[in-house]
Amino acid sequence: MFSIFDASGSRVRRDITADELNSLQEAEKEVAPRYIAAALDAEEATDELHEAERKLRRLQALEDAAITASQSDPVQDRIDALKAVIAANQ
Repeated sequence: MFSIFDASGSRVRRDITADELNSLQEAEKEVAPRYIAAALDAEEATDELHEAERKLRRLQALEDAAITASQSDPVQDRIDALKAVIAANQ
C-alpha cells in the first residue's frame, strides 16, 4: 500500500504512478483518482488563499503607513491659514 501524501504528510504527492494506482483494490481504484484530484484542488485553493492573505497584509501595512503619514501633520485651522497668507504677501 502506498501513501498519497509526501514525506511531510501534509501535501498530496504529485508523482503517483499508474503502477501504484493499479496496485490498489478494485473499489479503491475507482475512488483514488477523484480523491487525489480533489485533494490537489484543495491544496491549490489553500495556496491561493494564503497568497491573497499575504497581499492583503502587505496592502494593510501600506494603508496604515499612509494613514499615519497623513495624521502626522496637524490640520491647519483658519487662523493659521490667514497667518500663512499674510506672511507670504509681506
